[in-house]
Amino acid sequence: MVRYLVLVTGLASVAYAFPAFNVPNSVNVDGDTCPVMDRSGLMCPVLCVRDFNNCPDLIQPSECPAGEQLCDDGACYDSCDNVENPCLCGMFASDFDVLYKACPSYSTSVTVKQYNPSTKQEQIEFACAQTWGLVSRNATFGSDTSVALWATNETATTMWNECPLAAEPKLSFTETVCLAFYGIIGAEVLLYLLWHAYKSIRERHVAQMRRVCSQLPKTQVSPSVASDKQYEKGVVQSGPSSIDVPMSDATVSASQLPAGSMLLRGYKNDIAGLFMYGLTLLSTAGWIALLMIIVLDYYGKVKGGVAYGLLANSNDSMSVFIFVWHLAAIWLIAMLACKRRLRNYFRIECSLPQARVVQVEERQEEVIMTEGRQNRLTQLVTKAYNAVVLKFGLNIVAESCATQHIGANQFIEYRCTRYVFIEKAGSFECHAFVLGETHRSLLDCHNGLTSAEADARLTRVGENFIRVYVPSFPVGLLQELFSYTYLYQMMCLFVWFYFNYFKLALVQLCVILISAFIKVFIRLRSERRVKMLAERRNQCR
Repeated sequence: MVRYLVLVTGLASVAYAFPAFNVPNSVNVDGDTCPVMDRSGLMCPVLCVRDFNNCPDLIQPSECPAGEQLCDDGACYDSCDNVENPCLCGMFASDFDVLYKACPSYSTSVTVKQYNPSTKQEQIEFACAQTWGLVSRNATFGSDTSVALWATNETATTMWNECPLAAEPKLSFTETVCLAFYGIIGAEVLLYLLWHAYKSIRERHVAQMRRVCSQLPKTQVSPSVASDKQYEKGVVQSGPSSIDVPMSDATVSASQLPAGSMLLRGYKNDIAGLFMYGLTLLSTAGWIALLMIIVLDYYGKVKGGVAYGLLANSNDSMSVFIFVWHLAAIWLIAMLACKRRLRNYFRIECSLPQARVVQVEERQEEVIMTEGRQNRLTQLVTKAYNAVVLKFGLNIVAESCATQHIGANQFIEYRCTRYVFIEKAGSFECHAFVLGETHRSLLDCHNGLTSAEADARLTRVGENFIRVYVPSFPVGLLQELFSYTYLYQMMCLFVWFYFNYFKLALVQLCVILISAFIKVFIRLRSERRVKMLAERRNQCR
């Protein structure tokens, strides 16, 4: 299948343009047929002879200086061992019936009378033969020139060194590199199918394990004497801001989430999934490396310093490049689209108490600042946009939170809020404490909290501290580069590099990298300042 796709792509990339309905420049402005003009400044081809004595006088080899010898290319050297005979046209001497030698090149140009581009080579050879005295001055073009054309079985005294075009190598798509590509792609597809089947079997009952959690406090604990035992028994005050989500909604999908609620999905690690995740990262780097290899092969930097040494010829190389470029673009776009959920896909979904990671999903509502009158076109576009968003869940934000433990209590921290796992509810919930609604109730707390109350509150709401994560510079640079903008620029640069615009591509690459470095440096410096302000510590006196 891959072979046929590459062949179709290659055929589509070959195009020829020709005037189908007229001959360009055949008539002048008056409609008269243009006269055939003379063409000067044309250089003569090399003349091959059986013996140097057969060379015309104008191109007779000169005597070699002392210590040098005349070689088969018509020049003098100290040794003829490594001198290539141009009359062999890259073949071996044993392939010829008669061994020819090359006369010295004629350095003066010739003029062709009534030059016709369709018979360019024959006219040049005829003009050169006339200049050298091989053809009579009164002879006309088309008559016998007495100079034979190049052939391996030629036995004439002289012949033109007009080498035949070498047979262009073809890519059969059964070469080692092609078989390796088929094998790797086939093995990866098989592994992904096996992993999906394995994951589906392990997760066949997970729909009932998902839970819906409110973003607002589920319960508000009274500051008086709400001990752990009282909380477990339910001796707590229910605040007016709490949102009760019925357990029957536990299997609700993320797109059906009510406003202010989150869908919690637990995941645990798996050795096979970890291997598949590593394979995915390796495949992502592999597509980029494959494009680089094809580009380097274009410049002859892969196999023996020969252009297209790996992919045979220009047409096949271009077809393979276009094919791989599109596959790589699809793969990288898919990786970017799934990057927030990719790691959890290679984990096994489980119940929340067993989870090492909890994926929090919530519906992100679109904020419309100004909503005026809409015409039919805008309404149609808005309707189509909303349908696409709803179909593919583009309004669902997913974030993974690692589970943490304090003693026997399990919790996650999502957007600076702690959610503690409540065994009775089977879900994570956030909490709030009533500090008092009047000045008198606040003054009643002047003695502080007992150690038990302080520990209970610390467990349920955490420290009064906002942690701001600031990545290191390498991580921040990777986060910056792994985006749709830089992906678009990278794929464009690959096209520039391949089509011999490497100088412009290098300039563009330097500009992109320098701007990315500056952008990341400024962003991280700003984030560190925010972190310093948000995480400021001081003593209350």
